[in-house]
Amino acid sequence: MQLNHKELAGIPIFLGLSEKDLTEISRTTRFNLRHHKKGGTIVEEGDACTSLVSVIDGWIETDTYSDNRAYHLEELVQATQILEPDKLFGLSLHYHSRCRAYTTCESVSISKEELTQIFERYMIVRLNYLNLICRRTQLLERQPWQPKNTELTDRIAAFIKQRSTYPTGRKILHIKMAQLASELNVSRLDVSNALSAMNEADKIIQRRGMIEVPALQLL
Repeated sequence: MQLNHKELAGIPIFLGLSEKDLTEISRTTRFNLRHHKKGGTIVEEGDACTSLVSVIDGWIETDTYSDNRAYHLEELVQATQILEPDKLFGLSLHYHSRCRAYTTCESVSISKEELTQIFERYMIVRLNYLNLICRRTQLLERQPWQPKNTELTDRIAAFIKQRSTYPTGRKILHIKMAQLASELNVSRLDVSNALSAMNEADKIIQRRGMIEVPALQLL
C-alpha cells in the first residue's frame, strides 16, 4: 500500500527528506498499513522482528516483563512511535515487549528488505535510524555512572525510570512489595513506608500488587 509524502514525513526515520524524496519513496516502496481495534495486539513479546513497525495514530500500551517474570511494567505512549527499532538488526531479532492498542490505532510496517533499499538510496534515513539506536544506547551507557540514590523513595523512582522505554507518561509497575524489597535489598516494611510517602506526595498511586506513576517526568 502507498502512503503520501505527508504521512511519511511524520515517521521519525524520514525526518529531513524533501517532498520530492518522500514522494519517490511512497511511489516505490511497499508499505503494510494496518488498523488496530482498541485492545488489539500490534506486536507480541517474542515475535520475530522482520519489519520496521511505526504506529502513526492513536495511543499504545507496551508491557515488558523481567527475565524471571517476577514483575512487569506497562507504559502508555502516544503515536508516532517506532517499535523497538534496535531489534531489526543485530544479535537479538525478537521483540522484548508486547505492544497493544490502547485506543484505535494505525500502524505502518516496512519490510527489512525494503528498508535496506531505502538505506542504500538515502543517507539521511540511515542517519535518522542510527540516531534512534544511539539515543537509547547512550542513555543506558550513562546509568552506571550516575550518583547512587540514598533515599529509598529516590531508589524506587530510579528503579522505574531505568526500566522505562519512554521517558515520560503513565507507567504501571506490577510487582509485589516483597519482590520490590528484594530487588532493592531492603526490608518490606521500608518499602511500604517509602511507597506510602510517595503516595501521599501524589507522585504515585499505590494499589495492591501495582504502582501507578501518572507522569514519569514528574516522579
